[in-house]
Amino acid sequence: MGTQASKLTLAVPNWNGGRYLEHTLSSLQRNRPHVRWWLQDSCSTDDSVNIASRFAGPEDHIQVERDSGQTNGLNRAFSKMGGEIVGFLNSDDLLADGAAETVLEMFAGDPELDLVYGQVEWIDAEGCSQGFHAGNISSLAEVLNIYEVWWRQKHWVQPEVFWRRSLWDRVGSFNETYNLAFDYEYWVRCFQKGVKVKRIPKVLAKFRRHSAQKSTASDEAAREIRAIVVGALASKDLGIWSTLPLRNRLSYDSYHSAPAGKPFWYALSCNPWWLVLPTVRFRLAQSRKTFGF
Repeated sequence: MGTQASKLTLAVPNWNGGRYLEHTLSSLQRNRPHVRWWLQDSCSTDDSVNIASRFAGPEDHIQVERDSGQTNGLNRAFSKMGGEIVGFLNSDDLLADGAAETVLEMFAGDPELDLVYGQVEWIDAEGCSQGFHAGNISSLAEVLNIYEVWWRQKHWVQPEVFWRRSLWDRVGSFNETYNLAFDYEYWVRCFQKGVKVKRIPKVLAKFRRHSAQKSTASDEAAREIRAIVVGALASKDLGIWSTLPLRNRLSYDSYHSAPAGKPFWYALSCNPWWLVLPTVRFRLAQSRKTFGF
C-alpha cells in the first residue's frame, strides 16, 4: 500500500479552537504512525496555527483560508487532503489511543467494507469522563427511524465514524445547506448508495461536551434532522406503506414543534391519521379531563 493507503487521514476543522486544539493534536500524535491530519483553519485570531505548527509532521498540512462555516471548511479539506481511509475530528475532540490502527486493520481485512463506526466516550470541558455511548445502525430504514433509533441512543456520534475515499467519491461532498446535521444527512446518503458498514466494539473517539459547541443547539439540530428525513422519504425507492408510521409521526411532530400554527382541533381534522399516535391520544385524554367531555 502507498503511504496514504496505510494511514488514516483526518480533517480537523478549526476556528479559534486553541483552547482544546493541543489536546486534539496530542491524541493524533499518540496514534502515530497510523494517522496524518489536515488542519482546515478559518483564519483564526487566536494561537491555533502556532499550536498546530508544533505538532505537524512531514505528512500533515495546515491550511489557513476563510470559509463560510464548518461544513464548507470540511468540503475544502476533503477536496485536497487525499487519503484512502478518511474521517474528521473537531478541534475539541480526541482520537482514542490505538483507534487509527484498529480502523486501518478493519478496512484491510475487508476490501468490500465502506464505513466503520465504533463507540465514543463523553468528556467534559476539562477532559473528565462522563460516560460512554455505543450506536447501532446498519440500514437505511434504521437511520431514518429517528424516533425509535436515532433519538433512542442508537445514533452515530460523528468522531467515531470513518470511511473509504471511494465512498466519498460515490456519495459526494457534505451538504452545506445544513449547519448542525450535515453529518446525519451524509450518513443518510451513504445508506441510499448501498453502503456496507461494520461496527467496531471499541471506543474510537472522545467527544467533548461544553457550552460553546454547536451541538448544544438541540432544537435547531432536530429541525434539520426532521427536514432531512422528510426529503429522504420522498424517494421513490421507499415504499409508502412501510414508511407510513414514520411519515405520520413526522407530520404531527412538525405541527407540534412549530412556534405558531393552526389550532389543534382543526389540524387534527385535517390529519385524522394522527389518532394512531400515543402522544395525540394522550393529548385528547387530557383535554377530556380539562373540559369534561
